[in-house]
Amino acid sequence: MRAAHNICFLKARTSIQGTFSRILRPPLLFFLFSLFLIGCSPKMVRVPISPEDIARANELIKEGDLAFERKETYAALIKYIEARSLNPYSEYLYNRMGIAFSQLGYYSDASQAFRQAMEINPKYPYPYNNLGSVLFAQQYYKRAEKQFKKAIALKADEASFHMNLGSLYLEKKKYDKAMAEWRKSLALDPNIFSRPSAVSLSSAGSSLKEKNYFIARLFARAGNTEAAIENLKLAITNGFTDIKAIGKNPDFDPIRNDERFIEFLKNAELLIKLQSNVGLPVNPSNPQVR
Repeated sequence: MRAAHNICFLKARTSIQGTFSRILRPPLLFFLFSLFLIGCSPKMVRVPISPEDIARANELIKEGDLAFERKETYAALIKYIEARSLNPYSEYLYNRMGIAFSQLGYYSDASQAFRQAMEINPKYPYPYNNLGSVLFAQQYYKRAEKQFKKAIALKADEASFHMNLGSLYLEKKKYDKAMAEWRKSLALDPNIFSRPSAVSLSSAGSSLKEKNYFIARLFARAGNTEAAIENLKLAITNGFTDIKAIGKNPDFDPIRNDERFIEFLKNAELLIKLQSNVGLPVNPSNPQVR
């Protein structure tokens, strides 16, 4: 997966303190209170920070980013909180804190961190996108759409912003709009869908079979037969059964005469029967799940 409500973490739900007190040791709580006690006021009032504190804060942020890459989310969050005690005016830091909170499922605290990043720098696009992702996960689709569009307005050439907005449109059954945003995303970054984090937005709406089917259409329209077939197989794995739709949809026309696609269609009904009746796994030709 990087408003202007004047909210500081001290005014957040007090549930975070209870949650962390149950799972973090007392020394770690010290850092949390350091976060709460510094700079909490209705309006952000900047106070001078020494170059030494800024340099040390940047070091801690880097350590937090490395911990996050290792999937040590709690360790990353503690580093970010330490950095916050030295430099509370970094939009990048608050955005990273928000990502860590959201990864841990603390959506309220993540939202406040993203909003704090926006307050520090309203033109920094990433917290808008990330707040949209948090709202999406909570099924606040209208509010999420607003944040995704704000992010795109600030940085229209960021592929992930368009991908997320497309995923939201898919949830809302606005398939044409979803495809349009995903085409923009693919044009900006041809490898966007090959990353493990791609199309990671999830809620109780559209199923994986729908997402994989529409991604297959996207690749077919671009002439990428291999990626289209792979996503169709994933769609079948997740319960897609409408072979006629594949045969009729014009998005598949650019690859319709490709021998690989013809062979896939011949075997598709068998794959569906194996998946639905026998329950055997249907493995795509490339075992890397996108």
